[in-house]
Amino acid sequence: MIKIKLISLFLLTKFAFNILNLSFLTHNKVYLNKQSVSFKLPVKGLPRSRDKPSASPKIIGKGDILISELLFNPRTGGVDFVEIYNRSNHEIDLQELMLANANAAGEPASIKRISTSKMMIAPGTYWVITTNAANIKQHYQAKFSTQFIQLASLPAFNNDKGTVILMSNNEIIDRLNYSAKIHHPLIQDEDGISIERVSFEQDANEPGNFKSAAASVGFATPTYQNSQAFSGAESFAKLASKTFSPDGDAFEDVLTLDYQLAENSSLATVSVFSDKGRLVRKLLKNQTVATKGSIIWDGLNDGGQKAAVGIYVILFEVYNLKGNTQRFKNTCVLAEKLN
Repeated sequence: MIKIKLISLFLLTKFAFNILNLSFLTHNKVYLNKQSVSFKLPVKGLPRSRDKPSASPKIIGKGDILISELLFNPRTGGVDFVEIYNRSNHEIDLQELMLANANAAGEPASIKRISTSKMMIAPGTYWVITTNAANIKQHYQAKFSTQFIQLASLPAFNNDKGTVILMSNNEIIDRLNYSAKIHHPLIQDEDGISIERVSFEQDANEPGNFKSAAASVGFATPTYQNSQAFSGAESFAKLASKTFSPDGDAFEDVLTLDYQLAENSSLATVSVFSDKGRLVRKLLKNQTVATKGSIIWDGLNDGGQKAAVGIYVILFEVYNLKGNTQRFKNTCVLAEKLN
């Protein structure tokens, strides 16, 4: 009898010790007489669910996801799009995000849920919301063709002015009040040209924080970095290689001029001259350019014929609306194989 009592006491002591064990408190189960007994004891910082805890979706906070680009005046046959950027350091569920415009009182209206099911987007990615993804891909270069969200309809974004609003949990996450006056003053036909955010560190409505997308990228940059984003404090234009041979052998068939500009909304003219100073090819003429990019010469002259073997000068001239001009001169050699 004494032995049975001691054994019973030992079992009760061991059972009590398990209750105090931290791993037990995080939803382990004790099986007694083939019955599963769950203990729902609160532990600070741990979930109360009986099931294995799962990572809960992050709440979208202000500044986590921002308006990056807007096409509000498409070409004939085109469609509007809104590009958003995940500025946070974590995935975001687009099911928690809504798109809206504003009514006469400035309040959110025509609210559209972006996704009816869970849709996670990675940090640092650009996503395009539109009614016709194929149409956008047809008219513009979309470097990441899967980063589109297609809705049956968008809130109305008028061609002259309007408001784009991003919302989550009835809170405004970002808001852009746009107008056609944002476009570059030298642009005569604004149809089909998007406006892009320059800096994600500044408010969307900070003067100058949205600019016309550059002509050099096709007037819009859906799904990738904006052409008018700041690229660095230094301006330069330099050749990737000083020699090229456009002979179709897949090795240095084109000449590549890489450039970077400290100032956005610049215009550029890029010309190719022979070593005698004769104009051979005009690669760009008074065209808005991205703050960072590449210009390609295929070795043809303005008449479409292959230029002669020899030395050429590539003149990159860039200027802004204040009349400030910078010139970068590079020399290259158009070569051919020896028989």
